[in-house]
Amino acid sequence: MKRVKFFLQALSSFPSRILAFSRKPLGRSLPKAKANSIKFQISILYTSILGVILIVFSGVLYIILSHSLYVEPDYKLKQKAQEISQTIRTYLDIRGGVPGALEFAATKTIAPETVKLSRWWMGGFERRWFKRLDKLDLRRDFINFASFDEVSIIHSKTLTDDMLELFEAHIRFPSDGESILKSITYNKKKLRLINYPFVTKDGHKYIIQVGIAPNPTVLLLQNWLRSIVVSIPVVLLLTSFVGQMFAKRILAPLNEITATAQKITHEDLSSRVPAKQFGVEMDGVIDAFNDMIDRLEKSFKHIENFSSQVAHELKTPLSIIRGESELALRRERDPREYKNAIKVNLEESERMLKTIDDLLLLTKLDYQHKVFRFEDIDFTEFFKEIYGQTQILATKKKIRAKLNIPEGPIMIHADKLHLRRLFFNLIDNALKITPAGRNVYLLAKCEGLKLRVSIVDAGPGIAEADIPKIFEKFFRLDMREPGTGLGLNIALSIAKLHKGNINVSSKVGEGSTFLVTLPVLS
Repeated sequence: MKRVKFFLQALSSFPSRILAFSRKPLGRSLPKAKANSIKFQISILYTSILGVILIVFSGVLYIILSHSLYVEPDYKLKQKAQEISQTIRTYLDIRGGVPGALEFAATKTIAPETVKLSRWWMGGFERRWFKRLDKLDLRRDFINFASFDEVSIIHSKTLTDDMLELFEAHIRFPSDGESILKSITYNKKKLRLINYPFVTKDGHKYIIQVGIAPNPTVLLLQNWLRSIVVSIPVVLLLTSFVGQMFAKRILAPLNEITATAQKITHEDLSSRVPAKQFGVEMDGVIDAFNDMIDRLEKSFKHIENFSSQVAHELKTPLSIIRGESELALRRERDPREYKNAIKVNLEESERMLKTIDDLLLLTKLDYQHKVFRFEDIDFTEFFKEIYGQTQILATKKKIRAKLNIPEGPIMIHADKLHLRRLFFNLIDNALKITPAGRNVYLLAKCEGLKLRVSIVDAGPGIAEADIPKIFEKFFRLDMREPGTGLGLNIALSIAKLHKGNINVSSKVGEGSTFLVTLPVLS
Protein backbone atom coordinates (compact mmCIF):
# COMPACT_ATOMS: atom_id res chain seq x y z
CA MET A 1 0.00 0.00 0.00
CA LYS A 2 2.96 2.33 0.58
CA ARG A 3 3.95 1.91 -3.07
CA VAL A 4 0.40 2.83 -4.13
CA LYS A 5 0.41 5.93 -1.90
CA PHE A 6 3.84 7.00 -3.15
CA PHE A 7 2.81 6.52 -6.78
CA LEU A 8 -0.38 8.54 -6.35
CA GLN A 9 1.52 11.39 -4.68
CA ALA A 10 4.13 11.43 -7.43
CA LEU A 11 1.44 11.29 -10.09
CA SER A 12 -0.49 14.19 -8.57
CA SER A 13 2.62 16.38 -8.25
CA PHE A 14 4.02 15.59 -11.70
CA PRO A 15 1.73 17.95 -13.68
CA SER A 16 2.26 20.79 -11.21
CA ARG A 17 6.04 20.48 -11.56
CA ILE A 18 5.81 20.66 -15.32
CA LEU A 19 3.39 23.60 -15.12
CA ALA A 20 5.70 25.56 -12.80
CA PHE A 21 7.52 26.78 -15.90
CA SER A 22 4.38 28.28 -17.41
CA ARG A 23 3.32 29.93 -14.13
CA LYS A 24 6.59 31.84 -13.63
CA PRO A 25 6.57 35.33 -15.16
CA LEU A 26 9.16 35.82 -17.87
CA GLY A 27 9.37 39.57 -17.42
CA ARG A 28 7.08 42.34 -18.53
CA SER A 29 9.30 43.44 -21.37
CA LEU A 30 12.89 43.51 -22.43
CA PRO A 31 15.03 46.04 -20.50
CA LYS A 32 15.35 49.33 -22.31
CA ALA A 33 18.54 50.94 -21.09
CA LYS A 34 20.28 48.45 -18.82
CA ALA A 35 23.89 47.66 -19.54
CA ASN A 36 23.20 43.91 -19.50
CA SER A 37 20.31 44.13 -21.97
CA ILE A 38 20.71 42.77 -25.47
CA LYS A 39 19.26 45.97 -26.91
CA PHE A 40 21.92 48.09 -25.20
CA GLN A 41 24.72 45.72 -26.23
CA ILE A 42 23.59 45.68 -29.86
CA SER A 43 23.46 49.49 -29.89
CA ILE A 44 26.94 49.78 -28.38
CA LEU A 45 28.35 47.16 -30.73
CA TYR A 46 26.80 48.84 -33.78
CA THR A 47 28.13 52.26 -32.69
CA SER A 48 31.59 50.87 -31.86
CA ILE A 49 31.96 49.14 -35.21
CA LEU A 50 30.94 52.28 -37.08
CA GLY A 51 33.25 54.37 -34.88
CA VAL A 52 36.22 52.12 -35.65
CA ILE A 53 35.40 52.25 -39.36
CA LEU A 54 35.21 56.07 -39.33
CA ILE A 55 38.42 56.46 -37.34
CA VAL A 56 40.34 54.03 -39.54
CA PHE A 57 38.92 55.65 -42.67
CA SER A 58 39.83 59.14 -41.43
CA GLY A 59 43.32 57.99 -40.44
CA VAL A 60 44.00 56.40 -43.80
CA LEU A 61 42.60 59.45 -45.55
CA TYR A 62 44.75 61.75 -43.44
CA ILE A 63 47.88 59.75 -44.30
CA ILE A 64 47.03 59.87 -48.00
CA LEU A 65 46.21 63.58 -48.01
CA SER A 66 49.07 64.61 -45.73
CA HIS A 67 51.36 64.56 -48.77
CA SER A 68 49.18 67.14 -50.47
CA LEU A 69 48.68 69.13 -47.28
CA TYR A 70 52.21 69.25 -45.90
CA VAL A 71 54.87 67.28 -47.74
CA GLU A 72 54.36 68.74 -51.19
CA PRO A 73 53.96 72.40 -50.05
CA ASP A 74 57.06 72.10 -47.83
CA TYR A 75 59.02 70.66 -50.71
CA LYS A 76 58.01 73.55 -52.99
CA LEU A 77 58.79 76.06 -50.24
CA LYS A 78 62.26 74.64 -49.71
CA GLN A 79 62.81 74.54 -53.45
CA LYS A 80 61.87 78.23 -53.72
CA ALA A 81 64.27 79.18 -50.90
CA GLN A 82 67.05 77.22 -52.61
CA GLU A 83 66.40 79.04 -55.89
CA ILE A 84 66.54 82.43 -54.13
CA SER A 85 69.79 81.43 -52.43
CA GLN A 86 71.24 80.12 -55.71
CA THR A 87 70.19 83.27 -57.59
CA ILE A 88 71.93 85.56 -55.08
CA ARG A 89 74.97 83.31 -54.95
CA THR A 90 75.21 83.30 -58.79
CA TYR A 91 75.42 87.09 -58.79
CA LEU A 92 78.02 87.08 -55.99
CA ASP A 93 80.15 84.53 -57.83
CA ILE A 94 80.58 87.06 -60.62
CA ARG A 95 80.37 90.41 -58.76
CA GLY A 96 81.32 89.35 -55.27
CA GLY A 97 84.30 91.68 -55.12
CA VAL A 98 82.22 94.80 -55.87
CA PRO A 99 81.11 96.72 -52.75
CA GLY A 100 77.39 96.36 -52.12
CA ALA A 101 77.08 93.35 -54.41
CA LEU A 102 75.25 91.27 -51.77
CA GLU A 103 72.77 94.04 -51.02
CA PHE A 104 72.25 94.66 -54.75
CA ALA A 105 71.69 90.96 -55.51
CA ALA A 106 69.34 90.51 -52.54
CA THR A 107 67.41 93.63 -53.39
CA LYS A 108 67.02 92.80 -57.07
CA THR A 109 66.01 89.22 -56.18
CA ILE A 110 63.62 89.90 -53.33
CA ALA A 111 62.39 93.50 -53.96
CA PRO A 112 63.24 94.41 -57.58
CA GLU A 113 62.86 97.97 -58.81
CA THR A 114 64.13 99.74 -61.94
CA VAL A 115 66.94 97.77 -63.55
CA LYS A 116 70.26 99.68 -63.74
CA LEU A 117 73.31 98.10 -65.34
CA SER A 118 76.49 98.95 -63.42
CA ARG A 119 79.02 98.51 -66.29
CA TRP A 120 78.59 98.11 -70.01
CA TRP A 121 80.91 95.07 -70.27
CA MET A 122 78.85 93.28 -67.65
CA GLY A 123 75.53 94.02 -69.31
CA GLY A 124 75.22 90.60 -70.93
CA PHE A 125 75.57 88.74 -67.62
CA GLU A 126 73.12 91.00 -65.78
CA ARG A 127 70.54 90.71 -68.55
CA ARG A 128 70.70 86.94 -68.30
CA TRP A 129 70.54 87.21 -64.51
CA PHE A 130 67.44 89.43 -64.62
CA LYS A 131 65.77 87.01 -66.99
CA ARG A 132 66.34 84.32 -64.37
CA LEU A 133 64.66 86.57 -61.80
CA ASP A 134 61.65 86.94 -64.05
CA LYS A 135 61.32 83.17 -64.22
CA LEU A 136 61.30 82.90 -60.41
CA ASP A 137 58.21 85.14 -60.19
CA LEU A 138 58.55 86.02 -56.50
CA ARG A 139 56.23 89.03 -56.57
CA ARG A 140 53.45 87.35 -54.56
CA ASP A 141 55.63 85.59 -52.01
CA PHE A 142 56.53 86.80 -48.57
CA ILE A 143 60.35 87.00 -48.47
CA ASN A 144 62.75 88.38 -45.88
CA PHE A 145 66.54 88.48 -46.05
CA ALA A 146 67.93 88.92 -42.51
CA SER A 147 71.26 88.96 -40.77
CA PHE A 148 72.42 86.38 -38.26
CA ASP A 149 71.48 88.72 -35.41
CA GLU A 150 67.81 88.56 -36.50
CA VAL A 151 67.67 91.97 -38.17
CA SER A 152 65.91 92.33 -41.53
CA ILE A 153 68.09 93.61 -44.35
CA ILE A 154 65.87 93.28 -47.38
CA HIS A 155 62.24 92.15 -47.53
CA SER A 156 59.64 91.85 -50.25
CA LYS A 157 57.05 94.54 -50.76
CA THR A 158 54.31 92.02 -49.85
CA LEU A 159 55.54 92.02 -46.25
CA THR A 160 53.75 94.62 -44.15
CA ASP A 161 55.29 95.98 -40.97
CA ASP A 162 53.21 93.58 -38.83
CA MET A 163 54.22 90.61 -40.94
CA LEU A 164 57.85 91.69 -40.87
CA GLU A 165 57.80 91.77 -37.08
CA LEU A 166 56.23 88.31 -37.08
CA PHE A 167 58.88 86.99 -39.47
CA GLU A 168 61.71 88.53 -37.42
CA ALA A 169 60.26 86.95 -34.27
CA HIS A 170 60.58 83.51 -35.90
CA ILE A 171 64.11 83.90 -37.26
CA ARG A 172 66.03 80.77 -36.34
CA PHE A 173 69.46 79.83 -37.70
CA PRO A 174 69.61 76.05 -37.94
CA SER A 175 72.47 74.53 -36.01
CA ASP A 176 72.91 71.67 -38.46
CA GLY A 177 72.94 73.91 -41.53
CA GLU A 178 69.57 72.58 -42.73
CA SER A 179 66.41 74.62 -43.16
CA ILE A 180 63.72 75.01 -40.51
CA LEU A 181 60.04 74.72 -41.46
CA LYS A 182 57.22 75.89 -39.25
CA SER A 183 53.65 77.16 -39.35
CA ILE A 184 52.72 80.65 -38.17
CA THR A 185 49.44 82.51 -37.89
CA TYR A 186 48.83 86.02 -39.20
CA ASN A 187 45.39 87.62 -39.02
CA LYS A 188 43.88 84.20 -38.24
CA LYS A 189 45.41 82.81 -41.41
CA LYS A 190 47.94 80.03 -41.56
CA LEU A 191 51.29 80.63 -43.23
CA ARG A 192 54.04 78.15 -43.87
CA LEU A 193 57.49 79.67 -43.17
CA ILE A 194 60.99 78.41 -43.93
CA ASN A 195 64.26 79.66 -42.40
CA TYR A 196 66.90 78.83 -44.98
CA PRO A 197 70.58 79.49 -44.11
CA PHE A 198 72.75 81.54 -46.47
CA VAL A 199 76.53 81.72 -45.86
CA THR A 200 78.88 83.86 -48.00
CA LYS A 201 82.38 82.86 -49.01
CA ASP A 202 83.87 85.09 -46.31
CA GLY A 203 81.80 83.28 -43.63
CA HIS A 204 79.02 85.77 -42.98
CA LYS A 205 75.73 84.11 -42.05
CA TYR A 206 72.29 85.23 -43.20
CA ILE A 207 68.77 83.85 -43.14
CA ILE A 208 66.40 83.68 -46.11
CA GLN A 209 62.81 83.55 -44.91
CA VAL A 210 60.09 82.57 -47.36
CA GLY A 211 56.45 82.36 -46.41
CA ILE A 212 53.56 81.14 -48.47
CA ALA A 213 49.86 80.83 -47.82
CA PRO A 214 48.21 77.50 -48.55
CA ASN A 215 46.37 77.38 -51.85
CA PRO A 216 42.54 77.10 -51.75
CA THR A 217 42.60 73.37 -52.45
CA VAL A 218 44.83 72.71 -49.44
CA LEU A 219 42.63 74.89 -47.27
CA LEU A 220 39.58 73.00 -48.50
CA LEU A 221 41.21 69.67 -47.62
CA GLN A 222 42.21 70.91 -44.18
CA ASN A 223 38.71 72.15 -43.47
CA TRP A 224 37.28 68.90 -44.74
CA LEU A 225 39.49 66.82 -42.46
CA ARG A 226 38.67 69.12 -39.58
CA SER A 227 34.95 68.71 -40.25
CA ILE A 228 35.34 64.92 -40.31
CA VAL A 229 37.02 64.92 -36.90
CA VAL A 230 34.30 67.16 -35.48
CA SER A 231 31.46 65.23 -37.08
CA ILE A 232 32.56 61.75 -35.93
CA PRO A 233 31.14 62.15 -32.37
CA VAL A 234 27.91 63.55 -33.82
CA VAL A 235 27.65 60.65 -36.27
CA LEU A 236 28.32 58.13 -33.50
CA LEU A 237 25.67 59.74 -31.31
CA LEU A 238 23.12 59.53 -34.11
CA THR A 239 24.28 55.99 -34.84
CA SER A 240 23.57 54.95 -31.25
CA PHE A 241 19.94 56.00 -31.71
CA VAL A 242 19.76 54.19 -35.06
CA GLY A 243 21.34 51.14 -33.42
CA GLN A 244 18.65 51.16 -30.75
CA MET A 245 15.99 51.30 -33.45
CA PHE A 246 17.56 48.31 -35.22
CA ALA A 247 17.93 46.46 -31.92
CA LYS A 248 14.28 47.15 -31.10
CA ARG A 249 13.23 45.73 -34.44
CA ILE A 250 15.54 42.72 -34.09
CA LEU A 251 14.26 41.96 -30.60
CA ALA A 252 10.59 42.44 -31.50
CA PRO A 253 10.07 38.65 -31.82
CA LEU A 254 11.40 38.20 -28.27
CA ASN A 255 8.81 40.66 -27.03
CA GLU A 256 6.18 38.65 -28.89
CA ILE A 257 7.44 35.44 -27.29
CA THR A 258 7.49 37.08 -23.85
CA ALA A 259 3.94 38.39 -24.24
CA THR A 260 2.73 34.99 -25.41
CA ALA A 261 4.53 33.15 -22.61
CA GLN A 262 2.83 35.39 -20.04
CA LYS A 263 -0.56 34.32 -21.37
CA ILE A 264 0.21 30.61 -21.08
CA THR A 265 -1.07 28.84 -17.98
CA HIS A 266 -1.89 25.24 -17.11
CA GLU A 267 -5.51 26.05 -17.85
CA ASP A 268 -4.89 27.61 -21.28
CA LEU A 269 -2.11 26.47 -23.58
CA SER A 270 -3.72 27.70 -26.79
CA SER A 271 -1.67 30.91 -27.13
CA ARG A 272 0.92 30.99 -29.94
CA VAL A 273 3.36 33.59 -31.21
CA PRO A 274 1.94 35.10 -34.43
CA ALA A 275 3.78 34.02 -37.56
CA LYS A 276 5.47 37.11 -39.03
CA GLN A 277 8.42 37.65 -41.32
CA PHE A 278 11.04 38.65 -38.74
CA GLY A 279 13.91 36.95 -40.52
CA VAL A 280 15.14 33.39 -40.96
CA GLU A 281 16.78 33.12 -37.53
CA MET A 282 13.94 34.66 -35.52
CA ASP A 283 11.30 32.79 -37.52
CA GLY A 284 13.13 29.61 -36.55
CA VAL A 285 13.06 30.61 -32.86
CA ILE A 286 9.33 31.40 -33.07
CA ASP A 287 8.59 28.10 -34.81
CA ALA A 288 10.60 26.22 -32.18
CA PHE A 289 8.75 28.06 -29.39
CA ASN A 290 5.34 27.31 -30.90
CA ASP A 291 6.35 23.68 -31.42
CA MET A 292 7.40 23.50 -27.76
CA ILE A 293 4.01 24.84 -26.66
CA ASP A 294 2.32 22.29 -28.96
CA ARG A 295 4.29 19.50 -27.29
CA LEU A 296 3.49 20.86 -23.83
CA GLU A 297 -0.19 21.09 -24.69
CA LYS A 298 -0.21 17.50 -25.91
CA SER A 299 1.71 16.42 -22.81
CA PHE A 300 -0.71 18.20 -20.48
CA LYS A 301 -3.67 16.61 -22.24
CA HIS A 302 -1.91 13.28 -22.02
CA ILE A 303 -1.29 13.81 -18.29
CA GLU A 304 -4.89 14.83 -17.73
CA ASN A 305 -6.24 11.79 -19.54
CA PHE A 306 -3.61 9.57 -17.99
CA SER A 307 -4.44 10.79 -14.48
CA SER A 308 -8.15 10.18 -14.95
CA GLN A 309 -7.47 6.71 -16.36
CA VAL A 310 -5.11 5.84 -13.51
CA ALA A 311 -7.60 7.07 -10.95
CA HIS A 312 -10.31 4.96 -12.55
CA GLU A 313 -8.14 1.85 -12.77
CA LEU A 314 -6.89 2.11 -9.18
CA LYS A 315 -10.27 3.12 -7.78
CA THR A 316 -11.88 -0.23 -8.64
CA PRO A 317 -9.36 -2.52 -6.88
CA LEU A 318 -9.16 -0.15 -3.90
CA SER A 319 -12.96 -0.20 -3.65
CA ILE A 320 -12.94 -4.00 -3.77
CA ILE A 321 -10.26 -4.18 -1.07
CA ARG A 322 -12.18 -1.75 1.12
CA GLY A 323 -15.48 -3.55 0.55
CA GLU A 324 -14.03 -6.97 1.35
CA SER A 325 -12.33 -5.61 4.46
CA GLU A 326 -15.50 -3.87 5.72
CA LEU A 327 -17.56 -6.98 5.01
CA ALA A 328 -15.13 -9.17 6.93
CA LEU A 329 -15.22 -6.84 9.94
CA ARG A 330 -19.00 -6.50 10.27
CA ARG A 331 -19.37 -9.72 12.27
CA GLU A 332 -17.47 -12.73 13.37
CA ARG A 333 -16.79 -15.11 10.52
CA ASP A 334 -15.18 -18.51 10.20
CA PRO A 335 -11.53 -18.77 9.07
CA ARG A 336 -12.46 -19.76 5.52
CA GLU A 337 -14.35 -16.49 4.96
CA TYR A 338 -11.46 -14.47 6.37
CA LYS A 339 -9.08 -16.42 4.19
CA ASN A 340 -11.23 -15.77 1.14
CA ALA A 341 -11.36 -11.98 1.90
CA ILE A 342 -7.60 -11.88 2.33
CA LYS A 343 -7.16 -13.77 -0.94
CA VAL A 344 -9.34 -11.26 -2.81
CA ASN A 345 -7.46 -8.35 -1.26
CA LEU A 346 -4.16 -9.93 -2.22
CA GLU A 347 -5.26 -10.45 -5.81
CA GLU A 348 -6.44 -6.86 -6.10
CA SER A 349 -3.22 -5.61 -4.50
CA GLU A 350 -1.18 -7.60 -6.98
CA ARG A 351 -3.26 -6.16 -9.79
CA MET A 352 -2.60 -2.62 -8.54
CA LEU A 353 1.11 -3.29 -8.19
CA LYS A 354 1.17 -4.73 -11.70
CA THR A 355 -0.62 -1.61 -12.99
CA ILE A 356 1.79 0.68 -11.15
CA ASP A 357 4.84 -1.22 -12.45
CA ASP A 358 3.51 -0.98 -16.01
CA LEU A 359 2.79 2.73 -15.60
CA LEU A 360 6.29 3.37 -14.26
CA LEU A 361 7.72 1.47 -17.21
CA LEU A 362 5.65 3.55 -19.64
CA THR A 363 6.92 6.73 -17.97
CA LYS A 364 10.48 5.56 -18.48
CA LEU A 365 9.76 4.68 -22.08
CA ASP A 366 8.28 8.12 -22.73
CA TYR A 367 10.67 10.34 -20.77
CA GLN A 368 13.78 8.37 -19.75
CA HIS A 369 15.29 6.83 -22.86
CA LYS A 370 18.61 6.44 -21.05
CA VAL A 371 17.28 3.26 -19.38
CA PHE A 372 17.71 1.52 -22.74
CA ARG A 373 21.00 -0.21 -23.44
CA PHE A 374 21.22 -0.86 -27.15
CA GLU A 375 23.67 -3.35 -28.61
CA ASP A 376 24.13 -5.38 -31.78
CA ILE A 377 22.48 -8.77 -31.33
CA ASP A 378 21.74 -11.82 -33.47
CA PHE A 379 17.95 -11.91 -33.68
CA THR A 380 17.94 -15.57 -34.78
CA GLU A 381 19.50 -16.80 -31.53
CA PHE A 382 17.51 -14.26 -29.50
CA PHE A 383 14.17 -15.38 -30.99
CA LYS A 384 15.01 -19.09 -30.54
CA GLU A 385 15.42 -18.45 -26.80
CA ILE A 386 12.01 -16.77 -26.72
CA TYR A 387 10.52 -19.72 -28.63
CA GLY A 388 11.97 -22.18 -26.10
CA GLN A 389 10.28 -20.33 -23.20
CA THR A 390 7.07 -20.03 -25.24
CA GLN A 391 6.94 -23.82 -25.65
CA ILE A 392 7.03 -24.24 -21.86
CA LEU A 393 4.11 -21.82 -21.39
CA ALA A 394 2.16 -23.30 -24.31
CA THR A 395 2.57 -26.88 -23.06
CA LYS A 396 0.94 -25.97 -19.73
CA LYS A 397 -2.12 -24.74 -21.68
CA LYS A 398 -2.03 -27.67 -24.14
CA ILE A 399 -1.26 -25.35 -27.04
CA ARG A 400 1.30 -26.08 -29.75
CA ALA A 401 3.85 -23.35 -30.56
CA LYS A 402 5.33 -23.38 -34.07
CA LEU A 403 8.50 -21.53 -35.14
CA ASN A 404 9.53 -20.48 -38.65
CA ILE A 405 12.71 -18.39 -38.88
CA PRO A 406 15.45 -18.12 -41.54
CA GLU A 407 18.75 -19.87 -40.96
CA GLY A 408 21.78 -17.74 -40.39
CA PRO A 409 22.32 -14.62 -38.28
CA ILE A 410 20.05 -11.56 -38.53
CA MET A 411 21.79 -8.61 -36.87
CA ILE A 412 19.73 -5.87 -35.26
CA HIS A 413 20.50 -2.99 -32.87
CA ALA A 414 18.29 -3.48 -29.83
CA ASP A 415 17.86 -3.59 -26.07
CA LYS A 416 17.46 -7.31 -25.32
CA LEU A 417 15.61 -6.84 -22.01
CA HIS A 418 12.89 -4.57 -23.34
CA LEU A 419 12.63 -6.32 -26.71
CA ARG A 420 12.06 -9.57 -24.83
CA ARG A 421 9.21 -7.87 -22.94
CA LEU A 422 7.67 -6.70 -26.23
CA PHE A 423 7.48 -10.22 -27.65
CA PHE A 424 6.33 -11.87 -24.41
CA ASN A 425 3.50 -9.35 -24.07
CA LEU A 426 2.31 -10.33 -27.56
CA ILE A 427 2.91 -14.05 -27.00
CA ASP A 428 1.18 -14.01 -23.59
CA ASN A 429 -1.91 -12.44 -25.16
CA ALA A 430 -1.85 -15.00 -27.97
CA LEU A 431 -1.66 -17.90 -25.47
CA LYS A 432 -4.48 -16.45 -23.36
CA ILE A 433 -7.01 -16.32 -26.18
CA THR A 434 -5.98 -19.45 -28.14
CA PRO A 435 -8.08 -22.53 -27.24
CA ALA A 436 -6.39 -25.71 -26.10
CA GLY A 437 -5.30 -27.99 -28.91
CA ARG A 438 -4.78 -25.15 -31.35
CA ASN A 439 -1.52 -23.61 -32.68
CA VAL A 440 0.33 -20.36 -32.06
CA TYR A 441 2.85 -19.43 -34.77
CA LEU A 442 6.04 -17.42 -34.37
CA LEU A 443 7.19 -16.37 -37.85
CA ALA A 444 10.14 -14.20 -38.88
CA LYS A 445 11.55 -13.13 -42.26
CA CYS A 446 13.73 -10.41 -43.74
CA GLU A 447 12.54 -8.11 -46.51
CA GLY A 448 15.34 -5.78 -47.55
CA LEU A 449 16.48 -3.89 -44.48
CA LYS A 450 13.32 -4.73 -42.55
CA LEU A 451 12.76 -7.66 -40.19
CA ARG A 452 9.11 -8.74 -40.00
CA VAL A 453 8.10 -10.91 -37.02
CA SER A 454 4.52 -12.25 -36.86
CA ILE A 455 2.74 -13.61 -33.78
CA VAL A 456 -0.30 -15.54 -35.05
CA ASP A 457 -3.00 -16.82 -32.66
CA ALA A 458 -6.18 -18.84 -33.12
CA GLY A 459 -8.38 -16.74 -30.84
CA PRO A 460 -11.78 -15.21 -31.44
CA GLY A 461 -10.33 -12.30 -33.41
CA ILE A 462 -10.77 -8.53 -33.05
CA ALA A 463 -13.57 -6.48 -34.53
CA GLU A 464 -12.39 -3.99 -37.12
CA ALA A 465 -13.73 -1.06 -35.09
CA ASP A 466 -11.66 -2.14 -32.06
CA ILE A 467 -8.32 -2.59 -33.84
CA PRO A 468 -7.34 1.14 -33.58
CA LYS A 469 -8.16 1.07 -29.83
CA ILE A 470 -6.22 -1.98 -28.69
CA PHE A 471 -2.95 -0.05 -28.26
CA GLU A 472 -4.59 2.60 -26.05
CA LYS A 473 -3.82 2.59 -22.34
CA PHE A 474 -6.18 0.54 -20.16
CA PHE A 475 -8.19 -0.71 -23.15
CA ARG A 476 -9.39 -4.30 -22.81
CA LEU A 477 -11.68 -6.15 -25.22
CA ASP A 478 -13.23 -8.03 -22.33
CA MET A 479 -13.22 -6.04 -19.10
CA ARG A 480 -13.92 -9.27 -17.20
CA GLU A 481 -10.57 -10.69 -18.23
CA PRO A 482 -7.64 -10.10 -15.82
CA GLY A 483 -4.97 -7.65 -16.86
CA THR A 484 -4.09 -3.98 -16.77
CA GLY A 485 -4.75 -3.06 -20.39
CA LEU A 486 -1.21 -1.69 -20.68
CA GLY A 487 0.65 -4.60 -22.28
CA LEU A 488 0.03 -3.69 -25.93
CA ASN A 489 0.71 -0.01 -25.26
CA ILE A 490 4.05 -0.96 -23.68
CA ALA A 491 4.87 -3.23 -26.63
CA LEU A 492 4.15 -0.47 -29.17
CA SER A 493 6.26 2.05 -27.20
CA ILE A 494 9.21 -0.38 -27.16
CA ALA A 495 8.84 -1.04 -30.90
CA LYS A 496 8.88 2.67 -31.73
CA LEU A 497 11.95 3.24 -29.56
CA HIS A 498 13.60 0.56 -31.70
CA LYS A 499 12.56 2.58 -34.79
CA GLY A 500 9.96 -0.05 -35.60
CA ASN A 501 6.19 -0.52 -35.44
CA ILE A 502 3.41 -3.02 -34.71
CA ASN A 503 0.53 -3.65 -37.10
CA VAL A 504 -2.52 -5.84 -36.50
CA SER A 505 -4.68 -7.83 -38.91
CA SER A 506 -7.60 -9.88 -37.65
CA LYS A 507 -10.77 -11.69 -38.64
CA VAL A 508 -13.51 -12.39 -36.14
CA GLY A 509 -13.68 -16.11 -35.42
CA GLU A 510 -10.36 -16.89 -37.18
CA GLY A 511 -7.67 -15.24 -35.05
CA SER A 512 -5.27 -12.29 -35.19
CA THR A 513 -1.78 -11.57 -36.47
CA PHE A 514 0.49 -9.05 -34.75
CA LEU A 515 3.27 -7.97 -37.14
CA VAL A 516 6.37 -6.42 -35.53
CA THR A 517 8.65 -4.53 -37.94
CA LEU A 518 12.26 -3.78 -36.91
CA PRO A 519 15.22 -2.33 -38.86
CA VAL A 520 18.06 -4.69 -39.77
CA LEU A 521 21.72 -3.67 -39.67
CA SER A 522 23.09 -3.39 -43.19
